Amino acid sequence: MNVKLAAMVLLVALCSACANRTVQEARDPSTDHQQAVSSPASASALDSDQGDLSVRALGTHTDGRLLIKPGTRANVHALGAPSCYGLETDLSWTGDYEAWWEPASGASSGKLFAFPIDFEIIQPSDEPIQLQRLTVGTADLFVFVPRYTDCHARETYLFGVEDGQAFPITFDMKTGLPLSRISQHPLHPLRAERDELVVYGGQGAGQDSIAVYHFRYNAGNHSMVLEREEQQAP
Repeated sequence: MNVKLAAMVLLVALCSACANRTVQEARDPSTDHQQAVSSPASASALDSDQGDLSVRALGTHTDGRLLIKPGTRANVHALGAPSCYGLETDLSWTGDYEAWWEPASGASSGKLFAFPIDFEIIQPSDEPIQLQRLTVGTADLFVFVPRYTDCHARETYLFGVEDGQAFPITFDMKTGLPLSRISQHPLHPLRAERDELVVYGGQGAGQDSIAVYHFRYNAGNHSMVLEREEQQAP
C-alpha cells in the first residue's frame, strides 16, 4: 500500500513539473522569437504559385511602347531547383500572355499577338525585360526571349515597328508555313548585319556544328525570309 501511494505521489509531481515548464515556455518571448526565425513566412513566399498580372517585358520606341503582359491570368513561383532553364532562385511566370502596342500618339492600344497557352517566362529577377532593339531593312525590331538561358537553344520572338505601326514578324524557312518564333544559340545572340538578320541555331547533345541562318526582311509580309544557311563550329 505504501509503495502504491509513493508511486502516485511521484506521478503527480512529475505532471506538475511538466505543466510548469510548458507555461513558462509559453510566456517566454525568446521562445516565440526562435520559432519565427526558424520558419519565416518570407522565405517560402514563392514556393507555390502566386497571381501576378504585371508587365513582363517592355520595348520603347519614338512611335510607342511594346508590352508583354498577361491577358486575364498569370502566376509566378521560384524554380526551386537548378536546371537548363535557370537557377533555383530564378522566377517562372506562366499565363495567357499577349503582346500589346501602345502608340505614342495617344491612340487606343492594340493586341498584336497571343502567345501559346500557359506560356512560360523565366528570368533571374522580377524586373521587366528590356527588349533588345535592332534595325533590319526598313523595320525597327524588338527581340523577345522569354527564357533568359537554356542548355541548347533559346526560344525567340520578333516584333517590328514601321511607319508608326507595330506587328509580329514571322520566319519563312522556305520549308512550309512561316514560323512565329525561332530558336537561337544560348551563347551566340542574333544580330543585324547590313540588311540581314543573322541567327545562330541551337545545339543538341553531341552536335559538332551549328546552323547559321541569314534572313532578309520582307516588308510586305512582315516576315524574315531565309536567304542562306551555313554550318560552323559552335
